[in-house]
Amino acid sequence: MRKTRLFTPGPTPLMPEAQLAMSRPLVHHRTAQFTELFLETRRNLQKIFRTENDVVILTSSGTGAMEAAVSNLLSPDDPALAVVTGKFGERWVNICRSHGVPCTSLEKKPGEAASAEEICAALEHNPEIRAVLIQGCETSTATSHDLEAIAQRIGSNFPKVFIVVDAITALLTQPIETDQWGLDIVISGSQKSFALSPGLSFLTLSPRAIAKIETNSSRSYYFDLLQEVNQQRKGQCAFTPAISLIVALNETTREILRQSPERVLAEAELMARSTREGLRALGFRILSSSPASAVTAAIPPDGVAAAELAKKLEAEFGLKVAGGQGELKNKIVRIAHLGYFDLLDVFSVLSAIELCLIKMGTEVDLGSSVRAAMIEAVGMQEHASGKD
Repeated sequence: MRKTRLFTPGPTPLMPEAQLAMSRPLVHHRTAQFTELFLETRRNLQKIFRTENDVVILTSSGTGAMEAAVSNLLSPDDPALAVVTGKFGERWVNICRSHGVPCTSLEKKPGEAASAEEICAALEHNPEIRAVLIQGCETSTATSHDLEAIAQRIGSNFPKVFIVVDAITALLTQPIETDQWGLDIVISGSQKSFALSPGLSFLTLSPRAIAKIETNSSRSYYFDLLQEVNQQRKGQCAFTPAISLIVALNETTREILRQSPERVLAEAELMARSTREGLRALGFRILSSSPASAVTAAIPPDGVAAAELAKKLEAEFGLKVAGGQGELKNKIVRIAHLGYFDLLDVFSVLSAIELCLIKMGTEVDLGSSVRAAMIEAVGMQEHASGKD
């Protein structure tokens, strides 16, 4: 029987607990039952985000939370710096433009991360900037930023600048210490590491971010974060939420905390590094010089078209990988490691790639990718257990 295998970095495969939760009879959101569940879910998210700050749950995709962050925190009098390392960095610029917020771009080539030094140099050159908008993981190029180093440098040299992080794919795949690093707003979404359907986004708000929002008269109507903070502290939302998704989020956050966020993060890194070694064994080139654990972006061997390979994987095995965006369209494939995945899924996707390459006329040393992935996984596990 044919099975569909989803290896895209959003949406990701659903956790069984989430599927079961979404099938429950609907509860009304203006009840004590929902309030109790909502407050528990909010506390769970605080633990996952590593924060004591307010966490706001929105019925929207992650882009909605990005727009809410910009429209509430900034105004035409508050210039921003957007770190652009791919399509989602460009989204910051477009959101700022739509709200009349002046935005300067720090642009890098696809696959390159911006350093703390480069960001601080841009802030030195533009002392009027009030916020830095950055991706923890630029999903379109599978590139990770060193958020700790960046936050430390900004906090030391530019303490009045707000730090706003799109961690939609970074959360639970790379370290995020919201409070310890002084991150003012951190954003994520349900369809990524939370192994849920699309439709919810979450963002943390530092006390100084809330204080800034209180002075901003240009907040939006639906995405009024001040109104949401006041309501959600009481276990309610300003408007009708996606009730079934929040019930399911309660289950997935419980499971993540039961397994421990540290373990979830370590498993994402294990899958990412094993995948990269497996692909290299087949002649792929890894796009990023600062590769993320959320997703791997790779350029196929010479003579193999990325789009053709992706179509072959879906046609032969029902296996869906992501392609490139913008200037990377038809040049790369992207394989996810976040959400409801484990190491055996890595071996599965690498085996399918080998078989498709053979059918496309490429010479392949059968089993070489899986062998390389296994060697990397064993090495990482032995290192973690202290055997080396």
